[in-house]
Amino acid sequence: MKKKESESVDKEKSLKVEVRCTLREEPARIVLDLKERGVVANVREAVVHGLLALHEQILDRDLKEAQVKASKRLNEEEF
Repeated sequence: MKKKESESVDKEKSLKVEVRCTLREEPARIVLDLKERGVVANVREAVVHGLLALHEQILDRDLKEAQVKASKRLNEEEF
């Protein structure tokens, strides 16, 4: 591995964000339900899964928007 590649891998490994918050009401119920069902082992895991799911939804939305824009551009070029 080249030096630059190893530096970027090291940076990715050390990337951290500390989150300290209290979940109340519905989010708290969701976490407890997921733990009870064995879907997640702890709150951290539930938050990580939630963020990954949200990120995937946003990427899907962005892709659809880009496809619509590209389709409109193609249609405009045809006329």
